[in-house]
Amino acid sequence: MPHRDAALTLVAASPTPPGPEYALREVLDRLGPSVFAGLLDADGVLRYANQAALQAIGATPEQVLGLRFETTPWWQGCKLSQRRLQQALASASRGEASRFDVRLAIRGDTLAMDFSLLPLYGPDGRVAWLIPSAHDVSERERARRQLRLTRHAVEQAHDALFLVGPDGAYRDANAAACRLLGLTRKQLLRLRVHDIDTQVNETSWPQRWHEMCERGSSRFETNVRHHDGHEIPVDVSVSLVTSDGETFAHVCVDDLRDRRAAERRIQQLLQFDELTGLPNRQRLFEHLGATLQTSATTAVLVLELDRFKRINDGLGPQIGDAVLREVAGRIAATVRSVDLVARRGGDEFVIVMPAPSVPAPHVAQTLLETIARPMTIEGHEIHLTCGIGIAMAPADGDRADTLLRRANAALEQAKRLGRNQVNVYAGAPHDDDPEQMALETALRHALRDEQFELHYQPQVDLAQGRIVGVEALLRWQHPTLGRISPDRFIPIAEETGLIVPIGDWVLRHAIEQAAAWQRARLPPLRMAVNLSARQLLQPDLARRIEGLLAATGLDPRRFGVEVTESMLIGNFDQAVQHLRALRALGVEVSLDDFGTGYSSLSYLRRLPVDVVKIDRSLVPDVTAPAEDVSITRAIITMAHQLQMKVLAEGVESEGQAALLAANQCDQMQGWWFSAAQTAAAIEAMLREGRQIDPALLGRRSRQRTLLLVDDEENIVAALRRLLRAEGWLLLGATGAEEALQLMARHEVDVILSDQRMPGMTGVELLRRAKQLYPETIRLVLSGYTELQSITDAINEGAIYKFLAKPWDDEQLRTHLREAFALKEMADQNRRLDEEVQAANRELAELNRRLQTLLSAQREQNEREVGSREVAQELLDAVPVPVFGIDDENLLVFVNAPARALFGLDGNLLGRPAAEQLPQTLRRALEGEPLMLTLAGRRWWTMSRPLSGNARGRLLVLLPQAGASK
Repeated sequence: MPHRDAALTLVAASPTPPGPEYALREVLDRLGPSVFAGLLDADGVLRYANQAALQAIGATPEQVLGLRFETTPWWQGCKLSQRRLQQALASASRGEASRFDVRLAIRGDTLAMDFSLLPLYGPDGRVAWLIPSAHDVSERERARRQLRLTRHAVEQAHDALFLVGPDGAYRDANAAACRLLGLTRKQLLRLRVHDIDTQVNETSWPQRWHEMCERGSSRFETNVRHHDGHEIPVDVSVSLVTSDGETFAHVCVDDLRDRRAAERRIQQLLQFDELTGLPNRQRLFEHLGATLQTSATTAVLVLELDRFKRINDGLGPQIGDAVLREVAGRIAATVRSVDLVARRGGDEFVIVMPAPSVPAPHVAQTLLETIARPMTIEGHEIHLTCGIGIAMAPADGDRADTLLRRANAALEQAKRLGRNQVNVYAGAPHDDDPEQMALETALRHALRDEQFELHYQPQVDLAQGRIVGVEALLRWQHPTLGRISPDRFIPIAEETGLIVPIGDWVLRHAIEQAAAWQRARLPPLRMAVNLSARQLLQPDLARRIEGLLAATGLDPRRFGVEVTESMLIGNFDQAVQHLRALRALGVEVSLDDFGTGYSSLSYLRRLPVDVVKIDRSLVPDVTAPAEDVSITRAIITMAHQLQMKVLAEGVESEGQAALLAANQCDQMQGWWFSAAQTAAAIEAMLREGRQIDPALLGRRSRQRTLLLVDDEENIVAALRRLLRAEGWLLLGATGAEEALQLMARHEVDVILSDQRMPGMTGVELLRRAKQLYPETIRLVLSGYTELQSITDAINEGAIYKFLAKPWDDEQLRTHLREAFALKEMADQNRRLDEEVQAANRELAELNRRLQTLLSAQREQNEREVGSREVAQELLDAVPVPVFGIDDENLLVFVNAPARALFGLDGNLLGRPAAEQLPQTLRRALEGEPLMLTLAGRRWWTMSRPLSGNARGRLLVLLPQAGASK
């Protein structure tokens, strides 16, 4: 390697002559330390060499000067370089300059040099001198070689690599990138990022570039477009690179298609049976666990083939596998698409049926018949039977392992009954069920170890749509058994008496949580807690609840208790006493599960109840029979007449909520709005103001609405055109079912229906509408006159008018305007009635509160009178005179010794003390102690001010010993 920092000197074999040659040496001497330079004569003999060139080969001037240039040590390392030099010398003698890369031998190394040979002409015009120079370009060569290697590596890389500029244009791309997109490199470099990336468009690219510049790098997944149009999932890694003041993105794109396919294959192997393609045991447990969390009822069927081993042994495993695939297909074709069919192993299959539409035993019987049909496998006719065991959630358990275990137990019983049998799990007596006994022990530990938690189900006001309360529901998370349903442990707790301490735990934690929400200034809501029958029998129930409310600072109006009818019947009078005491505190009382127990009106009238909760079994849907709706509306009307609110529980659809709101139900709770949630989730709901869509509750702006029903679409269209200018909201339906659905979502004022329609006639539809929405005005427009049914409907009030087809446009408009006017009047009357009822309810509530306050004040007065009488008796027993003077100096108290001493009577109380007491005692009233002689005895008078609620002074006379009588 050359010594780049060596100083340049011009070396000559003889003293330096003056003239042009000397000037040339001066130029050569001033070249940089990395430049080798010299001077050749016209014959190619070296006459001069600078110090950098000499030091590079470690030679003295005498060793190289005077030699032909190609024979010097610089050129001994590469024959090719010598030949190229000779050609350059020949060209230089002809006046031609040369420049090329050569390999020179420098201190044992061969360096790459950029060599040039320039001819220099003399005065005679001939070539007089040749000037050789060489510059070390080894680093440049190494960079070029590294660049070639890098380029080769980039081209050979499996991942697609891109260079992207700030404008989104592709600056470079490797072969893998071209293969990925199906483009040539020339085509690709004409594109921009938004042409390929499906998640980027031309307007969003500047923001994407800005974000990448801020982060410096990023990684994400996206899809890119192939040349033929399909999309490819890719993983993208981006690194920002800055070079020579320019910033660009180095993008590495990994094709995810193989990885996704492998993941799907792994997932398939992990969760699905390879033979049948059905979910395997792991997938079965996951799905069943999730189903139990979301479905009210779930059926689990375990199906096992009878004598399947004889097929494997007799016909071989290949035939056995084909039989299993055929059985799997038959089972899947028999059950619903929402049901899960899994193969648990061997010849055993499991069917999970959430919310069965038909009884599970009926489905099982169909499966028996389906499996029993002959099947032909590779020429063999095969006959099979099976046994099926059934378990139901939540009756037989609410955990996956429990249900499967009990379905297995039912299957074993089916086998004992013979082949081709179905058996439903019947359970075991409590005393003989080791699981129940273990659960009782675990329940005691749960209370001790704080394994319980409370979830809260929102209760929503159907007038405003907002959350007004929550019901506290107990949950038990066992450390090993997992979530245990209340249906399993509450009966055990009631039987063993553990329900009392558990109930106390629920009361305390629910009140503490409600108080925390109150302190957080969340929107006010009422916390409702279910009381057990044993709690209601405790004599100090109201006192303990009052103590919890006082200790936490919870407003009693934000707390409520719920009791069931059956709890009250056993000890009605005591229950009523407790509930009245709770209402006196301001606690709200709800009667739960109304309609499932005695539902006695005489009991209901006597109960101190604020809210009646309609049981979920009585909450109808929009398509429910009319008689069910009548029962619900009757309960609502009855409760309102008794000045009680109504809350419907178990609301699971929008139709149910709309129907309840239309029938003036006050509140609701159920899965449709929200399942039971944690305290944090409820707090989030309150902060975000979650509520029911006001449109569902009929609180949208009132635009009069007309529902047109006709099974001929052209009739509905013609009526729309005719009535469009009236300004009414026009709804159209081509059948009764569609009309009922529209009525559930819209507040319909007038219904105009055809008579003859498939499925349900117009009269039947309007009868149903009268039951569901009695405020509507209902008209029939028909070309057929069925006199009896229409007459009956008119007499019943189901139909307002009957209009005939074809109609007269103006007459039809007139009839409809009259109907709307009638509806407007009815709405106004109803609003007035509601306002009167609301005012009456408020007045009744105010009266109730006033009576409560008066009762409390009466009790307080009685206590104060009793206290005064006790104090009077005590002071009368004191053997010294005592006087009480209030802060206005009125005489308000005199004990018996004082009356006897001064001959006073009770009629003097309430008069000025200065006028009633002897002159000698008046100075003592001013607080000055005195020694007095009264009635022949000496007395020491003491006057002390009173503090607290009693204000004034107490005057006491103490007799002195030895005084004369």
